[in-house]
Amino acid sequence: MKKVLLGVGLLLSVSVGTGVAAPINDLETGQTAVGVLTDTIYLEHKIGTNLTIGYQNVDRKHGSEMDDFYGQYQLPFSSVRAILGHRDIGSGSTYIGLSVSEGLAPRLNGYASVIGSDDFVEYQVGANLELTRAVDLNANYRNFRPDHYRNESRLEVGASYKF
Repeated sequence: MKKVLLGVGLLLSVSVGTGVAAPINDLETGQTAVGVLTDTIYLEHKIGTNLTIGYQNVDRKHGSEMDDFYGQYQLPFSSVRAILGHRDIGSGSTYIGLSVSEGLAPRLNGYASVIGSDDFVEYQVGANLELTRAVDLNANYRNFRPDHYRNESRLEVGASYKF
């Protein structure tokens, strides 16, 4: 839990003015996003004004995969989202986190996020470029720090389709 609190503090101290974590998308109520990153696939659906649910699968380099089911709650009148999720159903762990997103330029959003549990902390920073109303390009840097395995850092690029 100390890692989570430290990560949230770090996120808030360095990300004010930055801003949407892939796979965090700015969706309208009832809208769905499907996306692919370098080694990640995800699906999100905004089920309410401030609530989005999603699934992501990350194919890690050493042969194992991580499956996440999560919810994001956008705090009223802010660009901050609270995140609650579970990684690797059955044997994994529940995590909490925050993300912050802001427009950096027309059609370009930046973001930062941190999630963590008793077993890991993960940080992400990146940007989404809106090509059309339905298609975004994404680039991000992710740092994954598990307690019992090697730390992983990676740069990812990808795209999402919203419908």
